[in-house]
Amino acid sequence: MTTDRTPATNESLDAAWRRYATALLHSMEDVRSETAEDLHPVLMETADYWLSLGLAIGTEQPEMARRLLRLIEMEESERVELTTDAQHFVAEALG
Repeated sequence: MTTDRTPATNESLDAAWRRYATALLHSMEDVRSETAEDLHPVLMETADYWLSLGLAIGTEQPEMARRLLRLIEMEESERVELTTDAQHFVAEALG
């Protein structure tokens, strides 16, 4: 990781990171409302890790990602709902 970025680059990365973090917070709203507040940082870090892992699998091995998704969400209606949630997440995170 490089630390010698220009201020403009840092500002744009900070804004992009804030959009991503806000989208992650919104996507975890239900879970966070059902758990103790002191657990929220751990929940958010865990969600960030698993999202990153899923994106890495989906990017590098798309067929494996499809197989895992079918394994995790066996019902077609659940996969459709998840796809809709994913579209909303991406729209919020990337603007």
